[in-house]
Amino acid sequence: MMKRWTFVFAVAAVMSVLVARAQDTSPDPTDALERAKAKGKLVACADPYSYPYSEEGAVKPGFDVEIFQQIATRGGMRAEMFWVNTASRGGLGRAFRQSILAKRCDVFLGLSDDGDEDMLGHQLVFTEAYLGLGYVLVVQGKAENMKTLEELKQANIKIGVSMSTPMDDYLFTNKIPRELYFGSQRVLQGMAKGEVDAAVVWATAVAVGKREFPNAKFHMVDSYVPPEGQRYNMKFAVRKEDESLLKFVNDGIRELLGGDKVKPIVESYGVPYYQPFAS
Repeated sequence: MMKRWTFVFAVAAVMSVLVARAQDTSPDPTDALERAKAKGKLVACADPYSYPYSEEGAVKPGFDVEIFQQIATRGGMRAEMFWVNTASRGGLGRAFRQSILAKRCDVFLGLSDDGDEDMLGHQLVFTEAYLGLGYVLVVQGKAENMKTLEELKQANIKIGVSMSTPMDDYLFTNKIPRELYFGSQRVLQGMAKGEVDAAVVWATAVAVGKREFPNAKFHMVDSYVPPEGQRYNMKFAVRKEDESLLKFVNDGIRELLGGDKVKPIVESYGVPYYQPFAS
């Protein structure tokens, strides 16, 4: 009888050790990266109506989404999206509260870093930059072969620009003739109608303009590089406590940039590619 109980106790002891070991090797539920790897998926939040950054239900889901998919795949995970409208009442702050801060996702896509960390509400942190974007020069007609703002100024050609933007201020300060519009869409609509033959708009606006005005003749000046003050870096964001996830995403960004894999993705949407700007 004693031998029987000794055997039972021995089996119980072995089982308790095995259970303890299993618990020790199970993913830490507080670690976002380990949790994602255990589920086999990494979830990102993005705006469903923000082409060409992100677009719900589209064959081409947006360059931000494609870049994120590459990062998730690198870690052996599939990418999954949680869509949140950043243009609704409450703006970006409300979008954060309803998505990444509510842990509906672990990475927030499509953020432009203007150097102000306050936009993240002290609860999120930026990843490293994966892309530089800025204002680009768009021409057609009598401005077709012009490459710089100075050339346009000398030729007294008005430049279409969205009012109350950094570019509006720049043109005004430098006494460059301008035609004011309310928003980039109307600037490019004005070009499509032939109201102006030159414009300066945000880089991604050209992709939207080409979609809305497919027969328009305007095109970007390939050699134009937005100067400091008219350009920003694109970054993702993660929750401040998710340090291992931040490192994972940053490592993925560096690998993609080093392998020249971001450029073809971005350019496939008709958006000019700039390496992340140093300043």
